[in-house]
Amino acid sequence: MKKILAILTLTLTVINLFGQNNPTTNEVNEKSFPINLSERKFKKLEKFNGKVVAFEGIIVRIENSRNNTPFYKLKIGESNYLWAVLMFKNEVNKMGDKVRVVGYLNPAVPNETEKTYLDGKYMVIAFGLVDFKNSNVLMLEGKQKQEWISGKIPSSK
Repeated sequence: MKKILAILTLTLTVINLFGQNNPTTNEVNEKSFPINLSERKFKKLEKFNGKVVAFEGIIVRIENSRNNTPFYKLKIGESNYLWAVLMFKNEVNKMGDKVRVVGYLNPAVPNETEKTYLDGKYMVIAFGLVDFKNSNVLMLEGKQKQEWISGKIPSSK
């Protein structure tokens, strides 16, 4: 029994050591935070329905969401807009800031209050936001965070 316990302990120790040397880290590099939605692709927005999108936009309006988090109207290119609700608080960004957002594109289904401002057919439920100018990176922890940092559009699972 002692032998089995010793082997198990040694095995767990080795696995833990190798896990600490795992090349997958949270280090940001030039490939980090890619986008898959641009002004050019905006015309085909419906093909991203239910999928993860990452895009850049300028904050042109800020509302308070039903979860007491920011709800941003983001300008993409010259004349396209997309609302993004953050899954976290953001005290840094203001109107006029250029941000990069990642999240799930879904049909907009506004409640009574949101009907007064939420225009557009789709909205993004954002689990990540990056602002290069203000050095602001906000993300929910998990596999999707690591994927976006490592230069991949996060998976939807």
